Amino acid sequence: MPQLTEELIRKRSEHNEGVISDLEEIALHQQELEKIENLEACCRHIKILLLQNNIIPKMEGLNKLKELEYLNLALNNISMIEGIEGCESLNKLDMTVNFVGVEELEESIYNLKANIMLADLYLSGNPCEDWSGFREYTVAHLPQLKQLDGKLILPNERIKARQNLPRLQQDLEVAVQASIAKKAAEAGIPVSEGAYTKESRNEMYLEMAAQKEEKDKNERRRMGTEPKEPRQIPGIYNARGDIRQCNEGKYDFNIDDTTDPTKIIFELGVPKYLETGALDVDVNPMYVRCVVKEKVTQLKLPGEVKPDACKVQRSRTTGHLRIEMPLVEPGRVRGPAARQEPELQPLQAERPPAPGPAKAAAKAAVSVQGIYKDPRRVSKSSDKPKALLREVKTTRGGTSGRPRRGGEDDDDDDDEIPPLDPRT
Repeated sequence: MPQLTEELIRKRSEHNEGVISDLEEIALHQQELEKIENLEACCRHIKILLLQNNIIPKMEGLNKLKELEYLNLALNNISMIEGIEGCESLNKLDMTVNFVGVEELEESIYNLKANIMLADLYLSGNPCEDWSGFREYTVAHLPQLKQLDGKLILPNERIKARQNLPRLQQDLEVAVQASIAKKAAEAGIPVSEGAYTKESRNEMYLEMAAQKEEKDKNERRRMGTEPKEPRQIPGIYNARGDIRQCNEGKYDFNIDDTTDPTKIIFELGVPKYLETGALDVDVNPMYVRCVVKEKVTQLKLPGEVKPDACKVQRSRTTGHLRIEMPLVEPGRVRGPAARQEPELQPLQAERPPAPGPAKAAAKAAVSVQGIYKDPRRVSKSSDKPKALLREVKTTRGGTSGRPRRGGEDDDDDDDEIPPLDPRT
């Protein structure tokens, strides 16, 4: 259920630009409130207070409101008028449709005697109204009243009420005993469905509060203003049990363990104008962890450091974070040794590969397809008919019987082979 907090008071004081120190009027009706609180501390100058249509069971937290003139507590679960003796300026009190019975009527009227400025009182709709002497009894005990339940109190009515006061006091005692006996008789009888009781009102207002909350939640979801759940900051170790290495903020960083062999220097490029209070730095012998606006940057260190001797600074020009971490054993850095680079050799000219036997045979072979079909390629000598289909080959050694001279082409034509047709 909602509570009467300072935030709610500021929200309901929009007409005063959210300023509550000098607030004079506030409407807190239909807020499903169960308790009156924070008004004496926040609104000492309040004059008009509207708290109707809630489920407030007790009048409290109002006694210090010296300037309060109008208090509306209609449609609540109040059984007794109390806690307003210090409201010196109270002029109008509305207690319509509450649960003030004849048992509490005498004490309730007595508590109103201190409010000498009270001129208008509303008690209609309360169980005490069922007693026939209710109006006379109230008028007789509260001479400052000018009207009761919206009806003016005439002088003759006041005089008559004062005369009948002893009898009214006896009648009230009888009515109280009858009411107590009636409640005792009905103690074991279940209440009929739809009866107007405190329990039924509480149940109804709880249901209304749930519906209102669901409606507000759907509206926030539709407008995209629903508050998000707080982000869970990752832990130090990952699922495998190793030290987590991450950079959720995407900040530039540099870790230097070579410039000074006695320490490790870690630099993180946080925004220049970021408040230093938004940084959370944790240096461990094995890792360094920086939380910047719920974004974790955590790195595993290459060597064991001394956390108690570390130095954390921020640059005045760039705002970057600098952490100097002295090594426990200077010169000793964990991790695999550096890979040795192969020695570079000068470039050398590549030698052409020697032709293989298959390539030489392919180069020496000459196609003989279609030779016998071309009359120009058919030998006219009749004494050599078998030479037409003889395999034609060329040799690099030149024509038999003629020595090869330097500079001559190895692919000289054979005299016995007819010339090839240029069209093929």
